[in-house]
Amino acid sequence: MISIGRIPRKCKGFFGRIRGHLSRPAFAHFWQLVLALTIAGSGTVLQLSRRLRRAAHRTKHGQFMWASRWNESAVMQEIALDLLRELMCRGGGPVYLILDETHTFKKARRMEGLRRIFDSSSKRFGDGHTIVKACLWCRGVVIPWGSWISLRPEDARKLGVQSGKRTELVAAAIREAQLPSKCKVVVLFDAFYLCRIVTEACIRRGWSYIGMAKGNRRLQIGGQNFKLSAYGRNVLRRSGKWMSVQGLRRGQSHRLAERVGLMRKLSEHPVKVVFSRRRGDRGTIALVTNEVGMPMRQVVAAYLKRWAIELLIKDEKQLLGLGDYRLRRYQAVLRHLHLVDIAYACLTHAALSELRAQGQLTRNNTRLRLAPVSVRQAHMRQSLWRDMVDDVIKHTHDRSVIRRLERLLAV
Repeated sequence: MISIGRIPRKCKGFFGRIRGHLSRPAFAHFWQLVLALTIAGSGTVLQLSRRLRRAAHRTKHGQFMWASRWNESAVMQEIALDLLRELMCRGGGPVYLILDETHTFKKARRMEGLRRIFDSSSKRFGDGHTIVKACLWCRGVVIPWGSWISLRPEDARKLGVQSGKRTELVAAAIREAQLPSKCKVVVLFDAFYLCRIVTEACIRRGWSYIGMAKGNRRLQIGGQNFKLSAYGRNVLRRSGKWMSVQGLRRGQSHRLAERVGLMRKLSEHPVKVVFSRRRGDRGTIALVTNEVGMPMRQVVAAYLKRWAIELLIKDEKQLLGLGDYRLRRYQAVLRHLHLVDIAYACLTHAALSELRAQGQLTRNNTRLRLAPVSVRQAHMRQSLWRDMVDDVIKHTHDRSVIRRLERLLAV
């Protein structure tokens, strides 16, 4: 089994930028747990501690998760901004702030912040946490931005934290996001977050937003109210145009039409509604944006980038142990979520370093293609394996062992 004894050379720059945010003992726990998450595939403290050489007892790591004094949100956002500046210094284009949520079920009854939830993917109810997540998308690269836990009002008051409603968490994330002023920011979210509190937060920041509307929403045009579901089908049939729209990976043909009007429960300002139906599908979707001058093909192409956060959540759950925590305290759970985000960012940093070594970051290509997360994990395991063998070679005097390990490295 690969174990971790020190920070590999390819990650020293990544951890060096945030060393000042933590005390020396806390920083030791921090980098060890982050590196263990990048290769372990599971997130319990016990399983992570087994990956560490000369590590403290697992109870010490557990104490670090809830008792150490450092701002996990500030550390995560500092890392995200460093990666964003590296991407923006060569290519232009907008930066997309994408918001979504996920659920994780838990059997522990005494875990703080548990609530009754319904998971639409598995179609079942249970006790667990609702996790609100945000990420940035720039030049084809996904950068985690933050994670929050939705709480019941009584739990929020008991824990002394801000209100745990999902829409309020998303609105606060938009208001408090300290992105570079030169960025053109577009906020993407699904139908649940298309509400006044979220859209007003975007407008106050001067940012564009694109969200999907449910079919029962009403659009007012010329004093008449139209239900989006029936109205969208009629508009597409009468005046829709077939256009090729570029998604995350490939282009597809969509039938598009647009209308400008008012949605009183959403905003007092006019909005553009773009109706879209993909070729071969029967369903019609309605996308709402405050950028009334944005071409409808660009609106649909921008919203298709929202799928990036679905892939992020999938990778973090399956490969980085997002929902594998067994921690009782709310603060420890919140830090686990951020450590998983930081582990994902660490793998992204290593992948960008490889592109930089190949000279691809210096080119003016608008979209980069990083290796899948599983491949990035394999590269990280290889780096840690080389570090482990080098450490053995350094402390042994048996030449036969050295030659054997050198041949092992060469494979």
